[in-house]
Amino acid sequence: MSTSNPLKTDMAWSAPVRHPPHLMDYPIRSAEKLRFADTDCNGHISNAVFAVCCQNARMELLHDPRRVPLPIDAQFVIVRFEIDFLGEMHWPGTVVIGTRCEHIGRTSLTVAQVLFADGSCAASARSTVALMDRATRRATPLPPETTSALESFRAAQNGILQTCWQGRQE
Repeated sequence: MSTSNPLKTDMAWSAPVRHPPHLMDYPIRSAEKLRFADTDCNGHISNAVFAVCCQNARMELLHDPRRVPLPIDAQFVIVRFEIDFLGEMHWPGTVVIGTRCEHIGRTSLTVAQVLFADGSCAASARSTVALMDRATRRATPLPPETTSALESFRAAQNGILQTCWQGRQE
């Protein structure tokens, strides 16, 4: 009969290795000016402003009919939002938000985002967004043309990224 601990093993447990985010991995870019009014009592940009920056960049993608066509009787709504705070942002300054579609499902999609200030990643975020029928207020399937448009924002294609930041190709 063994008296050793059955839960103890020689195998070391560790968290998955995460590589730092790179802005180049996000095909859509937008910029936000950081305002003095955005600072908190600690002198850095408030956590709530991080979420607002993500929302503004997400809306630039999802509510531009030239990018993502939608049926007239439908709209995108956010159903989940997660953010990892990786560093501080300070005023004065600008934050660049990188956005990409990470997963596209039948009625919803996952949007991944990063916030870069002063050359370093200050946060990464993930949103689940569903397409909602305006009349029934229920999730509705993504039309094929919407899905096709969203697919183009998943990652770099042929080394050329689609970008809205300053309206230029990189």
